[in-house]
Amino acid sequence: MEKTYVVGTDAGTTGARTVIFTAEGKEVGSAYFETPTRFPQPGWVEQDAEDVVNLAYRSTKTAIEKSGIDPADIAAISFTNMRSTCVPVDANGQYLSHIFIWQDLRGTEMIPWMRERLAANGMTEMDLYNITGFPISAVPPSSKIYWYKKHFPELYEKTDTFITPQAMLLRAYGAKDDWYDDNTDAGWWQIANADTFEYDERIAEIFGVDVAKYPNNYRPGTQVGTVTPEVASLTGLLAGTPLILGSGDQQCGAIGVGNAEEGLASVSLGTAGLCIGYSSKPIRHPEGANHILGHPGTGHWQMEGHASAAASAFRWLRDSIGQLERTTASVISADVYDLFTRSAEGSPPGAKGAIFLPWLAGAACPYYDSYARAAFVGMTFAHDKGDLVRAAMEGIAFEMRDMLEALKQGGLPDFKYYRVTGGAARSPLWNQIQADIYNGPVETVETSEATALGAAILAAMGVGIYSDVHEAIGNMVHVADRWDPIPENVETYDEIFGIFRNTYKALKTDVFPAISRFQGVA
Repeated sequence: MEKTYVVGTDAGTTGARTVIFTAEGKEVGSAYFETPTRFPQPGWVEQDAEDVVNLAYRSTKTAIEKSGIDPADIAAISFTNMRSTCVPVDANGQYLSHIFIWQDLRGTEMIPWMRERLAANGMTEMDLYNITGFPISAVPPSSKIYWYKKHFPELYEKTDTFITPQAMLLRAYGAKDDWYDDNTDAGWWQIANADTFEYDERIAEIFGVDVAKYPNNYRPGTQVGTVTPEVASLTGLLAGTPLILGSGDQQCGAIGVGNAEEGLASVSLGTAGLCIGYSSKPIRHPEGANHILGHPGTGHWQMEGHASAAASAFRWLRDSIGQLERTTASVISADVYDLFTRSAEGSPPGAKGAIFLPWLAGAACPYYDSYARAAFVGMTFAHDKGDLVRAAMEGIAFEMRDMLEALKQGGLPDFKYYRVTGGAARSPLWNQIQADIYNGPVETVETSEATALGAAILAAMGVGIYSDVHEAIGNMVHVADRWDPIPENVETYDEIFGIFRNTYKALKTDVFPAISRFQGVA
């Protein structure tokens, strides 16, 4: 009997999710469990590796049970994960530390040292960017690894490999021969060549790290093992189910919304925010404002802009001022976000001049300013809760527009339309706000879990259900809704966007660094 289902398991920032799809991209079962996250001090963000593995097992087992399908009909499982995240393991595979989450800012301490090391070797930051495709910032794991080596030299020496959650889950599900990682995501280590996806020994030497301590990289869609009998009992999968190498969450999210052609940008408003454009050739931003990674479906390239908070900034606002909505939602079994965003419907475009700066975890693209902090500006007695909520929705979209502008400055052609995903894509109001701020059509796809679908697409390619990513996208990705920009709103948002940018400039030099020093991060 032909196997008709593919599975995508996502080790995301906030939790582990497994989604089961038909070969036509229809979701038939899913499960999600939140991962405990610790914040030991301002700027530090940690998780326990065992938690991630056990919750992934649990999500897979529960998704299969909820779907009611026969595990024997599952063709393959693939994985996606929060990127720019790592954990050190010793030669026996034992975790030597907590997981360093991408939002963790402790690597900020090492940024001056990184610049010194480059200068001592006759290089500039742009030289590093032109090789690796990544600007210096606290987001990539590179600065965190250098921090780890500085403060825990004995543990660094004991470290056999720095692994990503992708490699961790593949090993946990049965891929025993190696710590498998995907080459299209290798750029996050900031010691790899962005054109070839191969490690650059000279860059590693400059920063005093051993390339042998980094995982081996393979092309997404490669089979790297099968589910073991022990894991089968923990997950509900059939022993022998192929394990297919996936890719990072946002790369999977891009192909999960059909982003494999020029002229289309995908915008993800999840825990992080990402704007992604596809390129058939190697590409760089002239000022190093965007990072460059591989495109997992084609082996080509994608240029990205990254925001460290995005929808998690909106969740912070919900938790801070949305107690009434949370209580009401629990009583009437409603979605708390639906209730929360409903209050914004009465606020006009521009939120009466209230502007939200969404940098709760520092500013990434295009500013790469780990000192930047979040703020509401422009408040008066005329503003109410609905205005605050709308300002937050708009401010997060303004940050996305800043990144989309940077993508075009990097040489990508103008975007004809945008495919959006993440929690914000469930809100019609937020999708209209995005269409107005980006001044282009915004589309959503049928599945809300684009990252899991992208992993499932790679699983389908890995076992030969589809010959390439375009055939897979044509069969598995389906547009659900579309929002066109409203001209008068576009004009309003163009004006507010200029103020948004100028507000950052006004606070950059004196205010943000002073606050950061007071908080003990800088």
